[in-house]
Amino acid sequence: MFASGLLWIVVPGLVALVGAVLFLRGLGHIGWGKAGRGAAHIAVGAPLTVLGLAASLLGFNSLTFERLTHEAPVADVHVKATDPARNLYNVSIIRLDGPKLTQVCRIQGDEWDISARVQKWKPWANMMGLDTTYTLDQVTNRYFTAERGNGKLITACDLRGPPPDVDRWVPKSWVFWLIGHAYTEDRKFGSASFMPLADGATYRVVITQSGLNAFPTNETAAKANDARP
Repeated sequence: MFASGLLWIVVPGLVALVGAVLFLRGLGHIGWGKAGRGAAHIAVGAPLTVLGLAASLLGFNSLTFERLTHEAPVADVHVKATDPARNLYNVSIIRLDGPKLTQVCRIQGDEWDISARVQKWKPWANMMGLDTTYTLDQVTNRYFTAERGNGKLITACDLRGPPPDVDRWVPKSWVFWLIGHAYTEDRKFGSASFMPLADGATYRVVITQSGLNAFPTNETAAKANDARP
């Protein structure tokens, strides 16, 4: 997809380059006293340059939009009530960004909240295909209002898992130094997305260039999402 989109920038750019060469040659012919040949070159070169640049800009805008709206699946979330009177639920997190590992968390509250530590890259690096990277952090509970949550227990599960193998061989300080001097990092930030807890509800969590996002994937989840305050 990215390669095909890139063609819409490169090909019109080459057309514009050919047009510019013809246009400049036309000016040169006029300067050498060959007005007829010069006018012909200019008549062909000027439109090619303008049209090529216009098409290349349109392709660039289209590719930019494609990259900025890119989404990648992170996890599926399944909710099962275990004690509705006490707002207790089992929340199954099925990872989609690698081996399909499943982790079940006991959550008490009105909503589940999944968070991640996100690293966003500079626009030029993003355009070259370097998408936002992330590490899932934890699943915690939420309540519909702060008043409902005051004095209630915090229930949470760790989603970070073991550190990557590279951490055993390359000190983190080296990695941070390389990233900091590569001029590709834009910023680091925390991102979270939350949805209602409802028996039988299923959700999909995705990572976008701006962070995590979640949406219902069945009718139960959609109704719960529409009904929350």
